[in-house]
Amino acid sequence: MPSLRRLPALALAGLLAACGTTPPVRHYTLGPSAPLAAAPAAGPALGGPSLVVGPVSVPAAIDRLHIVRLLDGSRADVSDGHRWAAPLKTEIARRVAVDLARRTPYVRAVAWPQASIAEPDLSLPIDVQRFDADGFERVTLEAVWTLRKAGKDVASRRFVATEPVAEPTWEALAAAHGRLVDALARDVAGAMAGDR
Repeated sequence: MPSLRRLPALALAGLLAACGTTPPVRHYTLGPSAPLAAAPAAGPALGGPSLVVGPVSVPAAIDRLHIVRLLDGSRADVSDGHRWAAPLKTEIARRVAVDLARRTPYVRAVAWPQASIAEPDLSLPIDVQRFDADGFERVTLEAVWTLRKAGKDVASRRFVATEPVAEPTWEALAAAHGRLVDALARDVAGAMAGDR
């Protein structure tokens, strides 16, 4: 039987051992782009019109790697164990650029700030005003996007949509975020098709 003098040391050792095991941090992306119903014909590898998606701005409350969920309408749950693999503004620009390159003649659509196109034919800044996860129930995206050509606005819209979360998991929550960004890209692509 251990002596009474050793009990505090044993208790401290047990507490330190329990604190040494933290759950792993899991990282998420907005996921792969949704497949198109019928893939468009492959465009030329080089040439063609160019588009830079961005800059994308997001609210300060979600401008972090930690995934944020709203609880009870006003309380925020900032998850330590579940994080975005890249800043949301970077992920949004990347996913919209990929989607627009597939849906429009702008096969040279790239995401800002990594854009390698100095003077694009079009630019697409996006102001995300809300990208809220309501628990594991739904995600809402509100954004204003603007198409600019030669420094002049040629189209602008407010986009608002809500997407249900398929199941109460972090993976399903990230997927719902991705589906909303796909819907935003479709909105932009529709406006671009109407202008042609």
